[in-house]
Amino acid sequence: MTAAPSRGGELAPLVAGFFAELEGLLPPGPPAAAVRAARERLAGRTLRIAVGGRMNAGKSTLVNALLGRRLAASAATECTTVVAWFRPGPLNRIQVRHRDGTAHWRPGGLPRDPRDLGLPAERIAEVVVEAAGLRPVGDCELVDTPGLDSLSGLDAPALDALARADAMIYVMPHPGAGDAEALGALRAQADGRMTALNAVGVLSRIDLLGEGHGDPWPRARQVAATNADRLAGLVDEVLPVVGLLAQTALGDDFTEPDAALVRRLADAPAGELRRALYSGRRFLDWDTGPLTRTERGRLFGLLGVYGIDTALAAARRYRAEGRPIGAAALLAEFRAASGIAAVVEQLTRRFVDTADVLRSAAALGAVEASLVTTGEDLPADLLRQARARIGELRRHPELRRHELARALAAVAARRIELDQDAAEALLALATGRTPAARLRLPEDTTPAALRRAAAHAARDWRRLEDGPLRDVGRYARIARELCEAIYFATPPEETP
Repeated sequence: MTAAPSRGGELAPLVAGFFAELEGLLPPGPPAAAVRAARERLAGRTLRIAVGGRMNAGKSTLVNALLGRRLAASAATECTTVVAWFRPGPLNRIQVRHRDGTAHWRPGGLPRDPRDLGLPAERIAEVVVEAAGLRPVGDCELVDTPGLDSLSGLDAPALDALARADAMIYVMPHPGAGDAEALGALRAQADGRMTALNAVGVLSRIDLLGEGHGDPWPRARQVAATNADRLAGLVDEVLPVVGLLAQTALGDDFTEPDAALVRRLADAPAGELRRALYSGRRFLDWDTGPLTRTERGRLFGLLGVYGIDTALAAARRYRAEGRPIGAAALLAEFRAASGIAAVVEQLTRRFVDTADVLRSAAALGAVEASLVTTGEDLPADLLRQARARIGELRRHPELRRHELARALAAVAARRIELDQDAAEALLALATGRTPAARLRLPEDTTPAALRRAAAHAARDWRRLEDGPLRDVGRYARIARELCEAIYFATPPEETP
């Protein structure tokens, strides 16, 4: 088996070709099945994104926002007790996959209680929810996983779902020390395949930070930045979002009758409104206001207190301009106020635009893991050839960066020690989108300056590579090779 060069982001076809060749050499059995599944997975072009986090973190609400439809069960308490995949389909239906390998289809949407799926929850491996006309952000397939605290660790179906995902969004309502521990455990249980290169954090429910009154964004940005530093190496970035408002902003539930409720509410005396919106309970109990309890309950369920405040501010602004506000304009206000646009931009930039690399890395990881765990009966020569070919493929610079991201997680967990400058250089090299960003340089850096910086960085990494610490030396070698790749890929300075 020989490796061919990869150009222009065509890693997936290259890896799939290797899988097709390997599958033809393997006897029937688990390794052959794993290779076939990985090859078939790469034949499609859909990116799989897992949404994880601790119990009651707001995972399902974010899933609904990214789906543009309320398909995942969400409530004030943990609702997700089984793994649920969401994807477009020919009609609205659910496939219930049993732990014994069988499956059955049922019509309709996902019920809140897994007992309504026709089997005890302990016999369900996962469910696949298909919806006609579904257009998720980035045309991705999303998987909603149970909260980390809802199980003793994660059970086999949840771990399997993470292993089959190409990237992960880690959702946290109020980050604390437990999130670093939980995220590290999640990575470890997922065989280390979730790293800062394919995982981002989302700080959900920022409208509840502090006392839950006033503009939450200054505090939210501060908390997000602090925790992005604390979780460096585990996630690429932490983005704040108002989950409930994002779910409504990108969904199809808020309509013109709801906009009419906002306009009626805006006619109430300002003092009464201020007192009623002190808390959700006060608003729901405000029986002397212009809306019925049912109408108040609907608005609160769609927007929360922060969203209602946002809607009223927009309605007053439009009224001052002499025009009523409608549903489309309010939805635009919700998108801006929820922070979901930044999340979508990050997912597009970090995941969708690099789907070729993410999917290839995930597929290689799955096949490599299968060869380790189930390939003991294969001929030694075949195993050696397969592992050598995987090693060749992993030397592609983009896949080498995935190995660096594992080093970032090791630094974050204090399994290897680097000084702050080296750790920051490693982070930039692993997650930077351009050669300049990978060397912590401005984007307008000249080619000559880029080459000099790459050569200087390679020398620094060479010193660490030659040091006494084996783990540091291994990752330093990868970093040095990536810097050298930047050096040789950058045209030299022209002489007059």
